[in-house]
Amino acid sequence: MPYRRPSDTEIVDAIKEALRRQGIVNSQRKMRGLVLKELHRHDPDYSVGEVRVRKLAIRNGLATVITRGRSSTQRTVANSCPVCNGKMRRTKNLTLYGGTVNMGYKCLTCGYWTGLKKRVPTLYVFEPR
Repeated sequence: MPYRRPSDTEIVDAIKEALRRQGIVNSQRKMRGLVLKELHRHDPDYSVGEVRVRKLAIRNGLATVITRGRSSTQRTVANSCPVCNGKMRRTKNLTLYGGTVNMGYKCLTCGYWTGLKKRVPTLYVFEPR
């Protein structure tokens, strides 16, 4: 069965409509399903992935994405945000002797945070803005 890839503007419009109809969506998979349902109204061959829907919703400011996660045993590598590929900023704390200590990292775009141990995102909650 062939499929077609919709443009970003078509997906953004579908995200707006899905959030308008549903309100808060408590799963990335459910969000993708709602967006896909909206896209199928225009063309039944359209297909879209969960990650693309999440990143477009964040990048265009359509939804506030609350990320729940679990701790991992690995150390954090703060190259880019695992939620939106945004820049991560160090969060620091002052010591008693006037120095600073790195406490973790926070994304400048979506607000995802992690400590020195890696925090793996497990659940995304989409709230319309």
